[in-house]
Amino acid sequence: LERTWLSLRLRWLWLARTDTDRAWQGLDLQFTSEERVLFYASTTMAIRDGRTALFWEDRWLGSQSVRELAPMLFQCIPKHRRKSRTVAEAMTG
Repeated sequence: LERTWLSLRLRWLWLARTDTDRAWQGLDLQFTSEERVLFYASTTMAIRDGRTALFWEDRWLGSQSVRELAPMLFQCIPKHRRKSRTVAEAMTG
């Protein structure tokens, strides 16, 4: 049962990132740090136009994220910005 629950939670994380037409897209879904670590460790992001890849959290730098490469810098960034700043936004201006 616990494995099924974790699988379901990871699927919600995936759908929240890939299916922008779902009703829950605007909700602030809460996930544990363990769930997020597992999700980010098992996924990478294809950049394309950079509008869906999160600059701070997604693994878009080869096989690592800015979070993994510079954890002390990551901690200095406000949480709302870490969860919303895209690669496209970071690369413009």
